[in-house]
Amino acid sequence: MTNALIGHTGFVGGNLLAQTHFDFVYNSSNISEIDGRSFQTVVCAGVRAVKWWANKNPQEDWQGIANLIHHLSRVQTDKFVLISTVDVYNVAENVTEDDLPCEQFLHAYGLNRLKLESFVQTHFSNHQIIRLPALFGPGLKKNVIYDLMNNNMIEAINPASAFQWYPVRRLTDDLARASASDAKLINFATPPVSVAKIHERFFSALKMGAHPNPPAVYDIHTKHAALFSSNGDYIMQEAEIFDELAHFLQGNRL
Repeated sequence: MTNALIGHTGFVGGNLLAQTHFDFVYNSSNISEIDGRSFQTVVCAGVRAVKWWANKNPQEDWQGIANLIHHLSRVQTDKFVLISTVDVYNVAENVTEDDLPCEQFLHAYGLNRLKLESFVQTHFSNHQIIRLPALFGPGLKKNVIYDLMNNNMIEAINPASAFQWYPVRRLTDDLARASASDAKLINFATPPVSVAKIHERFFSALKMGAHPNPPAVYDIHTKHAALFSSNGDYIMQEAEIFDELAHFLQGNRL
């Protein structure tokens, strides 16, 4: 039996493809070729991850996801793994996999991806949904770390913001750990780290936050920390985040 990756040209999918072998790869340009095929495992990281664009263009964003669903409904697979996002939560603090997002209060980005999760849950009996937080790693093109690395609009960065950071170089190994369990839904939750801490540790020479945006604070939890040899509410500890970030920045400074 074979495996497939959807979204191999995106940030997450590209990193997965660099880390492990897939027999077939798909993106929006060739997704129709997946129709009627059977696989052992399908990993889907094929949804656009530009939040501001999705919220500005909710219908167009949904049309892209609906087209993906159209083709996924024509696939047979022993297991389906969806790479999703913690932005499906309308409340970004003190929630776990047991807490159901409220569609009424979701922005378009989160709502449209929650609808994709719902399709996966109903269509693929053997599925696993992985919700990722903020990311860093090879090929990074957006977010606060990218902006600090590239001195991009840093006057708008709020040092009081706190994000949960995940290093994508761990993704293949962590997906294997997740796959060894029978959990249908796992938040890859990491400890919130303030932008101020990251700035002080790695970018202290930059003057940021002259005209800051409102602060954003994420603190999503997981029930499955033990799967990743961790404890408490997170799959990693803060010291590990800083070690991973130092490793990434060492090889990617301009």
